[in-house]
Amino acid sequence: MSKNLINSVAIIGGTHGNEFTGSYLAQYWIKNPKVVQRDTFETKVIFSNEKAFYEVRRYIDRDLNRACTLSNLHNDELISHEDEVAKKLDAIIGPKGQDDLNTDFVVDLHTTTSNMGLSLVISQDNELTWMAASYLSQHFSDLKIYRWQGDEEGGFVDSFGSSGFAIEVGAVPQGVLRADLFMQTKELVHTLLDFFESYNQGMVEINRDITIYEHVALVDYPRDDKGNLTAMVHSERQDMDFKEISMGDPMFITFDGKTIVYEDSMALYGVFINEAAYYEKGFALCLAKKVIYSF
Repeated sequence: MSKNLINSVAIIGGTHGNEFTGSYLAQYWIKNPKVVQRDTFETKVIFSNEKAFYEVRRYIDRDLNRACTLSNLHNDELISHEDEVAKKLDAIIGPKGQDDLNTDFVVDLHTTTSNMGLSLVISQDNELTWMAASYLSQHFSDLKIYRWQGDEEGGFVDSFGSSGFAIEVGAVPQGVLRADLFMQTKELVHTLLDFFESYNQGMVEINRDITIYEHVALVDYPRDDKGNLTAMVHSERQDMDFKEISMGDPMFITFDGKTIVYEDSMALYGVFINEAAYYEKGFALCLAKKVIYSF
């Protein structure tokens, strides 16, 4: 276990303006800072993309959660709204790419229209990140952990810290608050802060073998030669996030009612199934394998 103490934690809400849970939690904590302060470290709460929030849009010009790569941050020609927000975040919780960061851990708050319940999305592969995830899984029996391994993680907001992850809760419609998931997210963050306090005091015990869903592939919708959808997520697949998909199981259904099945011999699990924001990104769901991860 690293003996370095945690000095600063950042909670980011509003990365996507139409995901209201994080935006309203950030505003609540900014007004009530004592709730998230602990004795041994500083907690910074940032309401990141206020303009997109007030316009109830995911973003103004581009996805902030893909705009935080080191090359983008150092490119003065990138002047879109989200590029400017990313650079402001870098000044507060970075600077990214340097050894001496202002922030030890970044937690980025999101909601999804997919039925993912309470979940973490992890792209940083380091001890503190996994320790925090394991601690939360010990305290929230329904928590799912999805390990993303794509080519975009360097652009995620949580990559500003030396450690961190995103919290995803759903299903929540865009531009809507759900009280149950709002309160669960709030409790999850408070428990995370308690973990950091215990960590600094040398009073934490961690299970180093945890169940995770490890990213395997992205699956797009069936499309015609013009890129238009020709099928939808099948009703038997809808809302079945973190459920096993085996050969022959329904995946999609065409507009005339023909079922398209899963054809791979390897049983996998669906994640982010029919997420509304991912229509534009070109995928209907993620496929993951369920493994015991040791760190």
